[in-house]
Parts: sequence; structure tokens; C-alpha cells
Amino acid sequence: MTPRILGRLTAGAAGAILGATMLVVSPASAACPSSGCDGTDPIDTGCSTGAQNATSNPRNITQGATTLAVVELRWSPSCKTNWGKISNRVSPNNTVRVWVYRNNPYGITTKYGGTGRQYYGDQLDGNNKTVCAVGEVVLPNGSTLTSTPLCA
Repeated sequence: MTPRILGRLTAGAAGAILGATMLVVSPASAACPSSGCDGTDPIDTGCSTGAQNATSNPRNITQGATTLAVVELRWSPSCKTNWGKISNRVSPNNTVRVWVYRNNPYGITTKYGGTGRQYYGDQLDGNNKTVCAVGEVVLPNGSTLTSTPLCA
């Protein structure tokens, strides 16, 4: 799988993409395969439409007083799923990754990330279940800083 990146778009390109997306994917068309949404892409399934943060506060990954990355747990009301999102706040030399897990029934997604600004991962069913997002920053010297789980 290729990493998914949410890059900066110009206002015109963003509007064109949003308009095209609205024609193809609407909340009514959000759907998961018969096997469920676990391990699927929230954009490909339409689950990202209308999504919101599942918690009021994100998790910051810090080094000293510097916030290196911000981890969010996303929630889809239409699909009842969660996925993680991470924003690289400091250095293009840092690698950031995000994933989600669920203890009951157990599920974990692949880590997604890179050296860009924002990444999101695959989703897990979160309907009446606790799902947690975790992020990590790998510094140029190879050391890794990991967030505490962000759960809802």
C-alpha cells in the first residue's frame, strides 16, 4: 500500500477536488465491504465524509517544549469507525506514523506515515467499542518518540 498524505492544496484545487468528491461520495453512499470496515481506507469507503475528532483534545508528541507532531482520533458517524491522523509540526527530516488498535475484539491497523505534513491510517469498527490512536515520530538520529494512546 502507498502511504496516504493530506498535502496542502491551493484554494482552487481544493474546491475542485471537494466538488468532485461530493459528486462521487456522499454520506448516503458511505459503505464498507460485507466483511466490515476494519483495515479499510476511510476516504475510499466514503466514511471520511462528515467525520469529526472523537476526543476534544489531541495527543502531542513533544521533545522538551517543542511539539513535534499532533495525533488525532477521527470518528465517522455514518460508518461508526475510527482512524488516526498525525500532523508533522516541525521538521521534514522527522518521520511520523499513525495507527489505531482495538482490544475487544482485537484489531490493529498498519502504520501509515512519512516525512510529509499529515497522514491518516486505515479504520477500525468503533461502534460501541474502544478504539485508540497512537502516533510516533522517528528523529533523524533514529530515536523514536511515541504518543500515549488516544482512546474513545
